[in-house]
Order: sequence, then structure tokens, then C-alpha cells
Amino acid sequence: WLPVDNLNTDGIYSGAMTYRDDVSREDMAAAAMENYDPTFTTIAKPGDIIVSGLNFGTGSSREQAATCLKVRGIACVIAESFSQTYVRNAINNGFICLVCPSLVAAVRTQFARESASTVVLGELSLNFELATATLGGESYAFMPLGQVPQEIIVAGGAENVVAERLAASS
Repeated sequence: WLPVDNLNTDGIYSGAMTYRDDVSREDMAAAAMENYDPTFTTIAKPGDIIVSGLNFGTGSSREQAATCLKVRGIACVIAESFSQTYVRNAINNGFICLVCPSLVAAVRTQFARESASTVVLGELSLNFELATATLGGESYAFMPLGQVPQEIIVAGGAENVVAERLAASS
């Protein structure tokens, strides 16, 4: 749980790293969220799901703010709402973003007294067929992904979709 609204792309991925061509996937993963919470890398584990507030990913249009979480091993981000540019970059890079205001409201209430920047929620499971997130025995409906975003995510990103279609047409 990242108890913050309007988490901008500088918080997710340092602007100081954006225009560097020499950043490895490992360095990119290590930089995920360092401007928001320097302890994030010691807390977040591969397969974790981030839950956050309103307007996640606001700010610049750099796609590294989505790809750094993907290479860090974060399974997806669930938020009350997203910057549409962030969602577009995430999907184009094969990373899942889900809108689930009811889950965010429940987590806000449950963890209102926590002061940490990153809070461990416990086990959160997703059922994509039913479009539900389950936490603590309670289920919350999220907005299902459309067919095109699903295809792009399953393919691992838009570049892979284009490559597959070009290969099929030759």
C-alpha cells in the first residue's frame, strides 16, 4: 500500500536516470520508487502488487516509470485512478494497471493510522475472469481490461504484437 495520491513519475522513477542509455535492467529495478520511498526495494518482492490512491503516475510521459516496476517484478498496480499517459505506457510495455476504487477506499480506512510510505497489506489475490481483487476475505470489483490491452499485455508489450503480426504477414 502506497498511501499517497498524485504519485508522479519522478517518485516512481528518478528523472536523473531517464535520459541515460547505460541503465541496466537491474539498475532500473533498483531505482523503482527510490524518490518516493528509499525503503521500497527492501520491502517489495517479485510478484507483489502495488495498491495506491488517486492519479497514480501523473507527471511526465516517460515510460520508464512503468517499466521500472515491471523489471522490479511488480505484478501490477491497482489504484483509485491513473494518469492516462501512465496507463498507455504501462500497457504498451506489457504491464498491468487496474482501477479499483472500492479496494483503495477499504485499504485507506484499514491503514489510516499507518505513517509509513510503503505498508505491507497481506495477501491480495486477483481473479481476472471475475474482475475481482480479494483482500482479507473481502472481494472488490475492478474495471476489467479490454480485449486489446489484454492482447498487448499477454504478448509482453506493443513491440511484440507488431513483431508477431509482421512475422505472420511475411
